[in-house]
Amino acid sequence: MTRPDPDAGSLPAAGRRLLDSLARRAAVDEAIGVLQGWQGCDAAQARDELTEDTGEAGLAAEAARVAAAVDARADGTADPDYGGWA
Repeated sequence: MTRPDPDAGSLPAAGRRLLDSLARRAAVDEAIGVLQGWQGCDAAQARDELTEDTGEAGLAAEAARVAAAVDARADGTADPDYGGWA
């Protein structure tokens, strides 16, 4: 069985879509981990919490909201490897 060669012009666009998809997936997984830590729940419960008000369509927005909350609370100097950089 042979398969056609991909259109060289479509490869960069496909690569961008793949990177965007991976970034969204990583953001959602990070938000699920944060909620697990904050609420002491499992991954399924955390995902349900993220989709509770907005459904699957709002999952990325909720993940971004959780990341913004974490960033707002973060103390970069709390890192044990912090060497005084700004």
